[in-house]
Amino acid sequence: MIDYINSKDQSRCCGCRACEQVCPKGALAMKPNDEGFLYPDLDTVKCIHCGLCDKVCPMMNRPEGVTPKSIYAVQHNRDEVLENSSSGGVFRLLADYVIEQGGCVVGCVWSEGNSPILTIAETHDALKPMQGSKYLSSDTTVVYKKVKGLLENGKLVLFTGAPCQCAGLLTYLRKSYENLYTADFLCHGMPSQQIFDAYLGSIEKRRKGKVSDIKFRDKSRRGWGYCFSYFCNGKKYADVGMTNPYTFGFVSGYLNRYSCYSCLFTGEKRFTDFTFCDYWGYFDYGIGVDGSKGISAVSVNTERAVRLQQTLADQATWIPTKIDHVAAENPSILYEEYCVPPEIRRKIYRLVDQEGWEQIEKQYLRMKHYHLKKLWYMLPVDIARALKQKIVVFNNID
Repeated sequence: MIDYINSKDQSRCCGCRACEQVCPKGALAMKPNDEGFLYPDLDTVKCIHCGLCDKVCPMMNRPEGVTPKSIYAVQHNRDEVLENSSSGGVFRLLADYVIEQGGCVVGCVWSEGNSPILTIAETHDALKPMQGSKYLSSDTTVVYKKVKGLLENGKLVLFTGAPCQCAGLLTYLRKSYENLYTADFLCHGMPSQQIFDAYLGSIEKRRKGKVSDIKFRDKSRRGWGYCFSYFCNGKKYADVGMTNPYTFGFVSGYLNRYSCYSCLFTGEKRFTDFTFCDYWGYFDYGIGVDGSKGISAVSVNTERAVRLQQTLADQATWIPTKIDHVAAENPSILYEEYCVPPEIRRKIYRLVDQEGWEQIEKQYLRMKHYHLKKLWYMLPVDIARALKQKIVVFNNID
């Protein structure tokens, strides 16, 4: 934390709130900057220089990682779970087990204001809102404190979150707990709530109503993949693939927090029990499952994770695979990734308040061949797949 306080280098803070939650005097408060990202603000009058904030900062004290024990392609056995999951239903697989053991699960839900927050579930019904990706910064609020209290009372806990959030929990706890499981998802970066609100504001202005029931990975229209959907005035709307401007900006890396471009939590050595992601490209490796329902890749990182995987073996399809196969479309599971923030990112955050989302979208957030893609996604799924197969065959002809 002191690295950021001294330098004001925004790449040195991931916004996890560990420093704020550990401070015994309440001398730290997370406040949004002009882009809407949270950063610590220090009250020097309250500060007693105890150094706890530095000790729990994951950016200064990355948890020690281990080489994964195994890696699998995974698909949950239950269709109703897959329908509400972004990919193969791994979160519910782990979370349902913990709930059945009388434990608690930490996951991300939408708040009433369409902002994602980490909260704690104690029932199966409370897990459903945690399913599905939320492609922006989620707020840990005071969840680390609550998790520590549960662990100290002997409660079994599964903590799920972005790699930096999991790292923040582990450094906050400062000791291991046998009653804690951790699972991180491979993260593509975190846009701010402010930029997402600007996008939603443009929708609500155009539709003349409030947006609700947001899904970034709605499978109901074309199966597993990117499909942003929402309700407004009782009607459902959906944009498939990169035709959605916000999804395009997110996947292109135009909207992320500065620390995401030099993320310390990528690479083969993992510090959580499980790591999961979409298994894009699975079909190249002879994995025989119905891809339209969604498939996850799951890295089983620790010995205790191996034992839990064996317990859950009959509740999903588990197909051994190779980490380099997964890394072909998810390189951060194997390689440490660093990149320079794109200039477009600076322009978007600088200009969105001045020019409005609509103008930013037209200038920077339209995919190539946008209108052709919109027409393509209007085709029935079976016809589009048949045409795509014919195109592949034609391109392979010498």
